Amino acid sequence: MGPAALREARRSMALAQELHLPLVLVIDTVGAALSKEAEERGLAPEIARCIADLVTLNTPTISVLLGQGTGGGALALLPADRVLAATNAWLAPLPPEGASAIVYRDTDHAPELAAAQRISAADLHTDGIVDRIVEEHPDAAAEPHEFAHRMVTAIATELTALADRTPETLRRSRAARYRRLGLPATQSHPG
Repeated sequence: MGPAALREARRSMALAQELHLPLVLVIDTVGAALSKEAEERGLAPEIARCIADLVTLNTPTISVLLGQGTGGGALALLPADRVLAATNAWLAPLPPEGASAIVYRDTDHAPELAAAQRISAADLHTDGIVDRIVEEHPDAAAEPHEFAHRMVTAIATELTALADRTPETLRRSRAARYRRLGLPATQSHPG
């Protein structure tokens, strides 16, 4: 995923806002392009713009974490009104293998670092990043039609719950949600 893909995502955000349509984003990426060319073409600013546009959008938004969500590209598509995840999905700023290579200079410690990073759908749900897990039995690839039906039903349910909210309510709720991330449940963020 390079700057062009993120610009395309931003065009979709703008179109959804212009047409007053809800926006559903699907995250299943190994991450943003890690190349000199991607950086020269503005990868980091595009990630920042995606996050800013998504958080301030005037229409309901849902992010769906289907599989692997790695790096800034995945994080750029995350801050929605609701976040759904498949059972086996995960999200990390850096893949566990990369973290292991940096910390231990090998990939043998990847499982240990994945657990410490709390990147699984279940951990993300417990930590308030994911709102709802859509079950896989045992894997979406083994039951594609049934899983797709469960996911579409979950998306429709969440969109129905968001349908009557005003743009101001959506923006205010999103801002409050993402300010709270990482804080203990008993601690509130100053206004």
